Amino acid sequence: METLEYDVNDFTKPRQGDEKLAIRFFKKAMQDMDETKAQARPIFSEFEFIQIMIPGDKHTIIVRPVSYEDKLRFGQQYTAWTAAHKTNDEVLIGTPLDAWNQLSLAQIEEFRYFGVRTVEHLASLRDDVMLKMPGAIELKKRAILFLDAAKAAAPLSKMQAELEKRDVDIAALQNALKEQGELLQQLKNRKAA
Repeated sequence: METLEYDVNDFTKPRQGDEKLAIRFFKKAMQDMDETKAQARPIFSEFEFIQIMIPGDKHTIIVRPVSYEDKLRFGQQYTAWTAAHKTNDEVLIGTPLDAWNQLSLAQIEEFRYFGVRTVEHLASLRDDVMLKMPGAIELKKRAILFLDAAKAAAPLSKMQAELEKRDVDIAALQNALKEQGELLQQLKNRKAA
């Protein structure tokens, strides 16, 4: 019998297409069988779970306890979830549909039903899913245009942020120079007196 050779790291790195998945971490109470037997009554503990879904495909949903590999592979989502976990907020990576002014509340809820929660999810929906929702093809096109425009504007936004930071730094330096000049003048006045 042949053995397979593999690198464990292959299972912990983000894979191509992971950015299109709808990932949700949550806690769920499960019966702890060891403690149940030990205390002769049902004992439940909270465990971390992951839900992996292809946006638009409500029939292919993976729900399982979070593994070490999941924490590495979906590290950005897991870190955001653990940070927001205290407030029980849903963690989304991308532009939430309700922050995108192209959809009605009814459309947002319909997309949520299919696991589509961000503009990025909408832009990556498969064609067979698009046919199930009236007007979804046009919305997908608008989502793609929105994301392309945002990507094109990203360098300009970054440059604008850097210029604003530079302006703040220059103003702080000018203020510090002015204060030093005033202090020097006060020292000169004391020496002359």
